[in-house]
Amino acid sequence: MAGLAILIALALIPVETRGEAGAWVIREGLTLRRLFPLFGFAIALSLVPRSAARLAFVLWLAGLAVGYVYRIELMAALQQIPGAITHHFLTMPVSAIAAGLVLAPGRMLRPVLIAPAGLILGVMYALATKLSDPSYGGAPWVFLSGCALGVWLIVAVTLSLRAWNAPWFEIAGRIIGSWLLAIGLLYGGVSVMGNRLKPKSEPTKSAISENAPATQSEVPGADAFPSFGAPPAPSVPGESKPEFQP
Repeated sequence: MAGLAILIALALIPVETRGEAGAWVIREGLTLRRLFPLFGFAIALSLVPRSAARLAFVLWLAGLAVGYVYRIELMAALQQIPGAITHHFLTMPVSAIAAGLVLAPGRMLRPVLIAPAGLILGVMYALATKLSDPSYGGAPWVFLSGCALGVWLIVAVTLSLRAWNAPWFEIAGRIIGSWLLAIGLLYGGVSVMGNRLKPKSEPTKSAISENAPATQSEVPGADAFPSFGAPPAPSVPGESKPEFQP
C-alpha cells in the first residue's frame, strides 16, 4: 500500500516539482512496455515452488547489475540487429518473449525456465531503464527509482497471487504467457523487418523526362543558337512597325 500511495502522490503533484526520478516514473516507468513483462514474471513467480521463485528473483536482481555495468557492450552487440537502435534495442520484445516462455509451457517446465528468464528480464529491464534515463551527468537516481519500482511491483504481485492461490491461476498464466509470446514476436518482427517492408520509391516517367536535360553533361556549342546575341535587322524606310498586342 505504501508503494501505491507514493505513485498516487507523484501523479497528483505538479510536474515541475516531481524531479527527474519522479517524472521518469510517471512518464516511462508506468508504461505498458515496462509493466507487462514484469507482471508476467511476477505471475510466473507465484506459480512455481518457493525455492525456484527465490532463485529466479535473485537472478533478476543480478541481471539488473549486469545490465547496468555492461550496457555499452550489450548495446554494441544488439545494434547489429536491424531496427534495434530505433526500438530501444529490442528490450521490450526480448522481455515479453522471455516471460511468455516461462508461463506458456505449463507447470512442468516452468521451474526450469524461470531462472534463466529472470536473469534475461533483469538485464533487459536495466538496459531499458538506462536508455530512457533523461538525467545528465550520470546521476543514478532515475536508475535506482526504476529498480525500486520493479522490485515493488514484482514482490507485490507475487505475494498477492500466492495469498489468493485460486485454482484457475494455472490456466490464466498460460493464456497470459501466450499473449506475451505473441506480443513479443509481433513487435520484434515488425521492428526487425519494418525497414525491409517499405516499398522503394521509383521516379516517374514525367520526372525522368523533366530532369533529363539537367543530367546532360554536353554543353551546346556557340553556333547552336545563331540568332542569339545578333543585332536586330535594319528597318525598311516607310514600313510601319507592328503594334504590340498584349
